[in-house]
Amino acid sequence: MTLSSIYANQPGTVSTPGGLHTPDSRQDGLAKTAASETLQEVTDQAKLSELAPRIRAVLDEIAGTENNVLDTLSGNIEKLQDGFIDTLYTTLAQENIDLSQKMTLRLDGNSVLTVAGQHPEKERVDSILAENPTLSTAFSEIASQSEVLRDIANINKVVTRHSGMEAYAATGNDKTASPVYQMSLKGEMSHFYFSRP
Repeated sequence: MTLSSIYANQPGTVSTPGGLHTPDSRQDGLAKTAASETLQEVTDQAKLSELAPRIRAVLDEIAGTENNVLDTLSGNIEKLQDGFIDTLYTTLAQENIDLSQKMTLRLDGNSVLTVAGQHPEKERVDSILAENPTLSTAFSEIASQSEVLRDIANINKVVTRHSGMEAYAATGNDKTASPVYQMSLKGEMSHFYFSRP
């Protein structure tokens, strides 16, 4: 078998006069240039900076003086957190749970509030939380509204501080894991926050 017949008999090859299959590098180069130009045109037409004024207008409406969404969200979160903490502490105190040990709570895959990490009374606390679904429902609502508030703030940062796609990409480089909303408590101290799992 000759060299030319080996190349001519390969799957996906087309034999060329002279026997050896050689890709038409000029055609490939032209196709790549056309694709690059097309991508550049798309990039030029789809810049974040082109949308920034419209996004800014929506954000201004959200933060406007009448029916201010941000103030409403902040007020809701504060009320929900206060009610949640009162109910949680009362429930745990009635069950004689030692609150002097740090305890972190978050929703599990079934949207049930659970103890994250190690705690000496983890199983008892998880059982108590499962028997009180109102705590899970309230925590879920706090987490959802907090996430909306945080995301609006992040969009506002991107639009106000930066322009262009590079700035948008720079704000969200670490997309490996979504943050989880949780709460930590120890004694009389407690706080709610987003954490990387």
